[in-house]
Amino acid sequence: MARTRRSWGALRQLSSGRWQARYPDPDTGRLIPGPATFASKTSADRWLNRKRSEVDSGMVIDERAGRAPLRAFWEPYRRTWGGLSPSTKVSYDTAWRLRIEPRFGDVKVRRIKPSDIDAWIGDMIDAGHSQPVIVETVGVLRRVLNRAVSDKVIPSNPCAERGIQLPRKQQVERPVLSPSEVEKVAQACKNERDAVLLRFLAYSGCRIGEALALRWVNVDLESRTVRICESISSNTGKPLLRPTKTYASRTIDIPRKVAEQLLTLQKSQSVTALVFANGSGGVLYYRNWRSRCFDPAAKRAGVKVLPHDLRSTCASLLIDAGASPKDVQVHLGHSSIAITMNVYARVRKGRSADLAGKLDALIAEA
Repeated sequence: MARTRRSWGALRQLSSGRWQARYPDPDTGRLIPGPATFASKTSADRWLNRKRSEVDSGMVIDERAGRAPLRAFWEPYRRTWGGLSPSTKVSYDTAWRLRIEPRFGDVKVRRIKPSDIDAWIGDMIDAGHSQPVIVETVGVLRRVLNRAVSDKVIPSNPCAERGIQLPRKQQVERPVLSPSEVEKVAQACKNERDAVLLRFLAYSGCRIGEALALRWVNVDLESRTVRICESISSNTGKPLLRPTKTYASRTIDIPRKVAEQLLTLQKSQSVTALVFANGSGGVLYYRNWRSRCFDPAAKRAGVKVLPHDLRSTCASLLIDAGASPKDVQVHLGHSSIAITMNVYARVRKGRSADLAGKLDALIAEA
């Protein structure tokens, strides 16, 4: 094999006639072969010059690690999930197992190209996967590849360089209930617990997991305040008690009528720690409550509404009552005002007519 001495690195011609470039490992100084051979000495020398620039700038790429399959980076990424909710972990695992690993699990990480990502996303769209599923799946792959970028295994993330646009979420106008509609659905419930829970969701703005985790010890009916500090997640099968979504507790005031109904509920129950417990005093499963209680009541009342719409109903009613955006953000426990105003604050039916009436009054006064 012909060898060529250089001031940095080394070139040698293999028995096949092709040229191999080797560069010194920044940590050990040992010569590391490049990832491929070259047809000419000039090409090998040019690659070695680029590699020296990478090393000098601290951006050297670990060529050997780049030969590892994407699967090798999955577990290191999973170990960063400490703060995620159980349901989110299940969703990410499902995305990897069903949609990412079959396509890219055995592919060398440095061989994954933006065009491969484009083709994969196109196949998911053609297969009829929903917009949330596709967006979440691409996000999981992007974060796995970010591990390879941060470890200097690949120079950039091919997910960030894709050309195809992800499908956009179809905007669906969700309803905002009036107090009379809330009462109509509540009265269609077959037992007192469900009616009180429905009113509580509509006028407290609590997340359903927060309401199902509420304990009597955190309810002060005399001062009409409720301390929200826990949430229950049952999406993984077994109910799990965890902090609130933002990991912050908050104390909110509830209307007098809701406090009175909670007091009536308390007196009618046997001694239970949970405010909204199941028949045996344990955790009330959200899915069971919705399919057996909430959905049938909404159908009987003739009101098309989902449990999550009650949270938006509370936000909109608070604004109608004169609350500032900051008031509503704190009351609902949002991390930012942007979420409150862009996602939860909706205009209830008939509100535009109310505003037009107020404009008429101003015009008449002028």
